[in-house]
Amino acid sequence: MTPATKRSGKKIVIVGIAVTVALLHLVTGKQYTGPYRWFVNGYLIDILLPFAAYLLLCTIEHPVIRRWWIKCLAVFGLGATVELSQYFGVPVFGATFDPWDFAAYGTGVIMAALADLVLFPRILPFWQGEGKEIP
Repeated sequence: MTPATKRSGKKIVIVGIAVTVALLHLVTGKQYTGPYRWFVNGYLIDILLPFAAYLLLCTIEHPVIRRWWIKCLAVFGLGATVELSQYFGVPVFGATFDPWDFAAYGTGVIMAALADLVLFPRILPFWQGEGKEIP
């Protein structure tokens, strides 16, 4: 498998996940009346958006951004900034401050890093995780 083929496969998976997360916005919110409504409307997107954002950063081939912990810090930092702006009354991507959103952002970022470094390299032959950076 050539490096270009590996990159293409990885990008297809990442775009598929990102589009799926985007489409979930159409079924969550006030109209959602299914099971675990409190979780789906309150935290599911706050977990899945950082997951997708981390993976989107995996498409950037820059030596600094390729490091998993840099991607984690960048995505969590963005989410924390949005949440803190809501706390101070600046409505960025919503207007309601919820301290539990920090835990949701962290969960999404950690899940994405584990998927990138452990899960995807094991199940997708074209995935080039950077697991060698983890002792």
